[in-house]
Amino acid sequence: MKGFLKFMSTMLAVFTAVIGALAVFDRLSNKNRIKGEYLECDTSDSE
Repeated sequence: MKGFLKFMSTMLAVFTAVIGALAVFDRLSNKNRIKGEYLECDTSDSE
Protein backbone atom coordinates (compact mmCIF):
# COMPACT_ATOMS: atom_id res chain seq x y z
CA MET A 1 0.00 0.00 0.00
CA LYS A 2 2.84 2.40 0.81
CA GLY A 3 4.41 1.71 -2.58
CA PHE A 4 1.15 2.60 -4.33
CA LEU A 5 0.81 5.86 -2.39
CA LYS A 6 4.43 6.73 -3.17
CA PHE A 7 3.81 6.02 -6.85
CA MET A 8 0.64 8.16 -6.90
CA SER A 9 2.36 11.07 -5.14
CA THR A 10 5.25 10.85 -7.61
CA MET A 11 2.83 10.90 -10.56
CA LEU A 12 1.00 13.89 -9.05
CA ALA A 13 4.28 15.76 -8.60
CA VAL A 14 5.32 15.05 -12.21
CA PHE A 15 1.90 16.10 -13.51
CA THR A 16 2.02 19.34 -11.49
CA ALA A 17 5.53 20.11 -12.77
CA VAL A 18 4.47 19.56 -16.38
CA ILE A 19 1.42 21.80 -16.02
CA GLY A 20 3.56 24.50 -14.38
CA ALA A 21 6.16 24.31 -17.15
CA LEU A 22 3.45 24.59 -19.80
CA ALA A 23 1.97 27.62 -18.04
CA VAL A 24 5.37 29.34 -17.90
CA PHE A 25 6.05 28.50 -21.57
CA ASP A 26 2.63 29.87 -22.58
CA ARG A 27 3.24 33.07 -20.64
CA LEU A 28 6.65 33.63 -22.24
CA SER A 29 5.57 32.72 -25.78
CA ASN A 30 2.52 35.00 -25.69
CA LYS A 31 4.22 37.97 -24.03
CA ASN A 32 3.61 40.26 -27.03
CA ARG A 33 0.06 39.06 -27.68
CA ILE A 34 -2.50 41.77 -28.49
CA LYS A 35 -4.82 42.17 -25.52
CA GLY A 36 -8.45 43.13 -25.95
CA GLU A 37 -10.17 43.57 -29.28
CA TYR A 38 -8.75 42.84 -32.70
CA LEU A 39 -7.05 45.57 -34.67
CA GLU A 40 -9.19 47.30 -37.26
CA CYS A 41 -8.02 47.16 -40.88
CA ASP A 42 -8.75 49.57 -43.73
CA THR A 43 -9.59 46.75 -46.17
CA SER A 44 -13.14 45.84 -47.13
CA ASP A 45 -14.78 42.61 -46.03
CA SER A 46 -15.56 41.55 -49.62
CA GLU A 47 -11.95 40.60 -50.36
